[in-house]
Amino acid sequence: MQLTPIKVRGKRGKAPSSKNSTKPPPRERKSRLSTRLGTKRKSLLERQLPLEIIERIFVFSENLNFPRCSPLVGRLLSGRSTLVNLLISSFHPTWDCWFGVDWRTVKTVLTHGATQDPRTVWRHENFPEFFPGDPELQSSVLATPWVNVDIILDALQVWAWRFARDRWYSHSHVGPKDEEADQSNGPLHSPHDRLGGFGHFESRGCFDYDWLAYGLGGSKPALDFYVDVHPKTSIPDGLIAGPWTPEQQKLLFWLRRGGARIQAEHQTWETLLVGLQNAVTHRNPGNLDGRLIHMLLLLDDFFPSQRLEENHALWPLEVLEKEHAKVVKLLEARKCSKAGPLPELVQLERRMVDYHRREVDFLTLR
Repeated sequence: MQLTPIKVRGKRGKAPSSKNSTKPPPRERKSRLSTRLGTKRKSLLERQLPLEIIERIFVFSENLNFPRCSPLVGRLLSGRSTLVNLLISSFHPTWDCWFGVDWRTVKTVLTHGATQDPRTVWRHENFPEFFPGDPELQSSVLATPWVNVDIILDALQVWAWRFARDRWYSHSHVGPKDEEADQSNGPLHSPHDRLGGFGHFESRGCFDYDWLAYGLGGSKPALDFYVDVHPKTSIPDGLIAGPWTPEQQKLLFWLRRGGARIQAEHQTWETLLVGLQNAVTHRNPGNLDGRLIHMLLLLDDFFPSQRLEENHALWPLEVLEKEHAKVVKLLEARKCSKAGPLPELVQLERRMVDYHRREVDFLTLR
């Protein structure tokens, strides 16, 4: 006889099918931090201020860490127009003062009748008021990963439209001295008028002409004839040490053409050594680039031709002699090859010899 089940209050019997049922998987517990971040409300800056206001705050604050305050702000301020406006704001004082001016033609009362080399008299240290701009801000902007020659040329063009639309611009000092020969034949076969004029400036056309002109063989004038950056602005170490992509070479060319110099205070001979090796001494004789040698090694800050001072990062003599021996071997190899001698390599060897002699004299008299 089947017994009658007794129902007890508060208890339930299990259904026959409950033996085969499986327990549901436990629910994952969300951490309190993720819950707070998920429900965090947007700040007033993110909710109510338009991009134009946030961009002005960013540009006028001169704080490159401002976009990191929020992922949303970072996305808003990563647009190309914002970066162009940041470049214009950073370099405007320098560009406005020196636009289209060949600084080597500028004369002052102090240089008249001076016995010193004009390049030593006409320096930032002697005339700081003639070099406006913030070198620390310019150095920080140039060190950002998004800077390249393309966006700089865009910024220059926009700046010229706003502030220098009718100002004179010429780069007749680039290329051959015979202007008639240049206009009839043209070493670059380019329709670009390097004689310039009022409203002549076109950032890409002018830059491309200078870039191609310095890629030709033969002697060329010194490269630092413009002041596009403050003299105390630092060139990024990666552009000094290399190796270089074609775009990085163009950016280095723009900086060196605009007067950017190696800062001996923090860019020491170790950094310069890597650049010398990547540009010259670790290359094959037929793979040397005269334009790269010219813009990196033949300006007066890599192997200074003026009087050495205590604050200069002097090269160790044994390192200098070792690298000079490699340059001599490259010169001999070029003479025996079909490529022939490279004028920039010849100038580099002479500079190294002259620098070695003056450093020995300096260390002897110290």
